[in-house]
Amino acid sequence: MFRSTADELRALTAAIFRAAGAQHDDAELVAASLLDAELCGHQSHGLIRVPEYLRQIREGLIVPDAQPRIVKDGAATLVVDGSWGFGQLVARRATDWVCERAHQHGVAAVGIHRCGHVGRVGSYPQLAADQGLVALAFVNGGGAEPRVAPHGGSRPLFGTNPLAAAVPIPDAAPVVVDFSTAVVASGKIRVLRDRGEPLPEGWVLDSEGRPTTRAEDYYDGGMLLPAAEHKGYGLCLLIELLAGCLTGAGSVALPESGYRLGNGMFLQAVDPGAFVGVERFGALASALAEAVAGTPPASGYERVMLPGEPERARAREAAERGIEISDGLWRALGDAAAELGVEA
Repeated sequence: MFRSTADELRALTAAIFRAAGAQHDDAELVAASLLDAELCGHQSHGLIRVPEYLRQIREGLIVPDAQPRIVKDGAATLVVDGSWGFGQLVARRATDWVCERAHQHGVAAVGIHRCGHVGRVGSYPQLAADQGLVALAFVNGGGAEPRVAPHGGSRPLFGTNPLAAAVPIPDAAPVVVDFSTAVVASGKIRVLRDRGEPLPEGWVLDSEGRPTTRAEDYYDGGMLLPAAEHKGYGLCLLIELLAGCLTGAGSVALPESGYRLGNGMFLQAVDPGAFVGVERFGALASALAEAVAGTPPASGYERVMLPGEPERARAREAAERGIEISDGLWRALGDAAAELGVEA
């Protein structure tokens, strides 16, 4: 294993993307997003994506200097064309725009299409919560082929289709919910494969629809299962409708929809002041968070944690101890840097 600081890895990653054609500030933003995922313990959305993004740039699937633009403006509603730029840049700009509109109108929503991989979805609602807004995000797509089977199905039809939400809590960190509607994010399978470790039971079916714990079976025509069986499947389909159909991004399940490798995203931001009022909402949200955190722990648990706490704890630990990445990933980063003339 290789260990380095977040700042060193962020600087290297930004330099790689600048050398690949990204503007300076955009490269910094994408690198910061990937390192944020690493710090939070979501390696599936971290540095493992660097070689993937570079390959997509070479293939013309990501335009490294592209900028997002608003193509339909309804005051409280926006449609953003990502111009096939970096997903993190597109999603960050769209989040900024929708937060501005939510402060103006009380509620605002944005749909994003023609967009690369947006990274850790929870980071965008969290940006809104930092501004005192409640936010929900739904993301579809992600792969060139479907990877998740519908409940009871024996062939894949959807992407992993994550959803995220964030709620501001006065004088405390926001509550941040962020999860894939598949049983696991597909990138986590890649992490375990690179480590040579078996998959937990219940994650994957092979190409014949049989349960397996071999990561290679997933990449050899296999499929993920939805989380919580029919409930996760229902959420997965809902997100396909919102992030794919409503935004115009299309669906990996429908080749005729115009879907292409990347993400569709639907994000809504809400100002509590437009409803019960900021002070009343804050008091209720604080009281509820305290009640949840104060619940006596069950056997085997130290305490009840609020959503978002585990990621913040992991980020603090990683910031102190440094970030560990596999030897294979470090070699891949070094190779990418050397190819682009960047000193690793």
